[in-house]
Amino acid sequence: SDAMAEAMRLCVGCKGCRRECPTGVDMARMKIEVLYQRARRLGVPLKDKLIAHLPRYAPLAARMPALFAARDRIPGLAALTERVLGLSARRTLPRFSPDPFNPVREDSPARAESGAREVVLWTDTFNTYFEPENARAALRVLAAGDYRVRLAKPRDGGRPLCCGRTYLAAGMVAEARAEAGRLLSALAPFV
Repeated sequence: SDAMAEAMRLCVGCKGCRRECPTGVDMARMKIEVLYQRARRLGVPLKDKLIAHLPRYAPLAARMPALFAARDRIPGLAALTERVLGLSARRTLPRFSPDPFNPVREDSPARAESGAREVVLWTDTFNTYFEPENARAALRVLAAGDYRVRLAKPRDGGRPLCCGRTYLAAGMVAEARAEAGRLLSALAPFV
């Protein structure tokens, strides 16, 4: 129902309620189910599709960060996107990094062979394209901690790995499951 969707809108999916609730009620899972059923019944709004498919178009958008930043720089464009897409004009959009994290480019055979302990580093869409300095800092910290760092990469050599969280947030469960499958396939050799 619309009332349930409105109540679930504030849930961020942290699953704290499941840990804290004496009976283990999982509101995050309920939210996904509500969104899924709503999407089946009414379709997925364009705004939610744009956010959900971010991992698919992020590689292209990262090559043109100025184009995607124009929404917040050109007067009136933010207001237009609010009317057309429902993206608040009061908030700026995340900025794509001009130098995204690329697991293939960043991989170093020397780093992967040095260190006493092995660890796998996987970067999500947001750290890859918006805050790659986090991933690079993680590489430095792990190397300083004497780890052999392996970088998780897609087995098919295609677009970067994604957890599917953006799809879950839009109720697109099948798409989220497909992304999780790609991620698990990439991590399986390390388990």
